[in-house]
Amino acid sequence: LTDWAKTWQLRFNASKCKTLHLGNKNAQHEYKMKDGQGDELVLDSTELEKDLGINIDPALKFTRHIEGQVNKANRIMGLIRRSYQHLDGESFKRLFTALVRPHLEYCNVAWAPRLNKDKVLIESVLRRGSKFIPGFRDLSYEDRLRKLGIPSMEFRRARGDVIEVFKYTHGLYNTDQILELDSDNTRRGHNFKLKKRHCKTATRSNFFSFRVVDVWNNLPHK
Repeated sequence: LTDWAKTWQLRFNASKCKTLHLGNKNAQHEYKMKDGQGDELVLDSTELEKDLGINIDPALKFTRHIEGQVNKANRIMGLIRRSYQHLDGESFKRLFTALVRPHLEYCNVAWAPRLNKDKVLIESVLRRGSKFIPGFRDLSYEDRLRKLGIPSMEFRRARGDVIEVFKYTHGLYNTDQILELDSDNTRRGHNFKLKKRHCKTATRSNFFSFRVVDVWNNLPHK
């Protein structure tokens, strides 16, 4: 990095740079970088770093990122509840989809939850908020969503994954493919089935290129 910065005359501020060691078996080596005066500084190690709005932890569980986004969403839900004496279904739908849901969905293709407790935590925002509407409190969560015409957060994540796969398989992304089409077209279903690869860890199985395969392959032809 230091050599690259010198070549392209875009120097890093060494005092603001950190290292994030990913994986339980990481050797966690010590890294150094030259500052503006040419002196070598040992880079500090961090357990959580934000990159493009996503908090990344060494285990790639994204639990702390999810907790932060849920807290933001809950604060906005509380503000909505305090600001409206009467909140009907249509008003709630507009407010939730415009002000709350974006915090729970931003870049979720990258940080999609793999722990059940994180999935429940994300869903709890809509589960709790949908009870604000008069006459909805005694209804089941599924009935509340049906009346509101709002899909669950889990459904929205799955839908988003499938849309991204469609873009990859139909050449709408001008980038190297991270998904491999299955050459065996003898099975029933559509002609864009993905090849299912083997993975050994739960972390990798939650990567976009692994978790989308079964959902995509099970889609009907039409």
